[in-house]
Amino acid sequence: MKKIIYVLIGILIGLLVSLLLFQPRLDYFFDDESELIDNEMKIYDDDDDDDYEINRVEYYKGKLAIKLSDDEIKDAGIIVSKLTQDKITLEEEINAISIGYKNLLDVVSKYDVLNLQLSKSKINKTHNERIYLRLKSLYDEHGSIALKDLEEVEFKIESIKADMNSIQKDMDFLISEIKLEYGSILMDDVLSERKIFTSLINNSSSLLVIENVNLTNKNRNYKFNNEELIFLNPYNGNSNLRGNVAIFLLQNIKISSNSKLTVFLENEDLIEGYFIPESALLYHGGKVWAYFRENNEIFYKEEITNFYNIDNNKVFSTNSLLNLNIVVSGAQILLAEEFRSQIMQEDDD
Repeated sequence: MKKIIYVLIGILIGLLVSLLLFQPRLDYFFDDESELIDNEMKIYDDDDDDDYEINRVEYYKGKLAIKLSDDEIKDAGIIVSKLTQDKITLEEEINAISIGYKNLLDVVSKYDVLNLQLSKSKINKTHNERIYLRLKSLYDEHGSIALKDLEEVEFKIESIKADMNSIQKDMDFLISEIKLEYGSILMDDVLSERKIFTSLINNSSSLLVIENVNLTNKNRNYKFNNEELIFLNPYNGNSNLRGNVAIFLLQNIKISSNSKLTVFLENEDLIEGYFIPESALLYHGGKVWAYFRENNEIFYKEEITNFYNIDNNKVFSTNSLLNLNIVVSGAQILLAEEFRSQIMQEDDD
């Protein structure tokens, strides 16, 4: 009986020892299991977050759109403005080239030489006319001089008159050359105060030839650097420009000869469209986009295809945008949200 009792006591002691030896491993096992359960819960929670992010993207009228709550719109700093139609006059870019004034200078120089000769001839003619009157008086009253002396002076006067007529014809020819090449404005200037001519030779003004000029409406508003150009005349020289080419005066700006440049022609027709601030535009994939809002919570982007750069702050678009609500602040946030949602959807796939 005692032996049986000793055996049972030994078994109990062995069980107690075993429990003591294996307790850390059991704790470790249950700790790992608890951690695995926690990790699974985190994954589950992350999946829920992903589903929430993906749900921001949906299709609206066949277009990919972002749906945001009022709080999300406010937190993102998204600002929307309604577009209204407007009208503008656009400037068309026109090719031009600067030309030198050497030919004009040569013609005017020849004209000035002839004019000086004419002035001397006039003085000489006046002097000989006075001599003639004095000699004729002596001849008529006293007969104290020979008739041939009087005739010689008279011949000299007629010779001077002939020279003067020849000089005047040469001067008129030169003036007609100026008018033919540069027009009446420059011709009148050369014959008067020469303000334009002086500005050219002093390098404070320039002559430009412009292509595709409507010669039936010569006074259209051409500009260069906001300086209005003055039409002078059709241009018949070699310029390699297209269509009807005309010469214009550019005041207050000097441009080197044979310089290619662009001038701007104000279009006579008004164009209807919409002013879009630069802050609303997105440049992506070689295209220009803007986001628009519908139903106060849906945001979708549209390509802006037809637009003109007005300045650094806005463009003018002829797209059909009447009464649309455009995102003027926060467009980059919407684009980033769209990309992030698309990437998440690809990862899920």
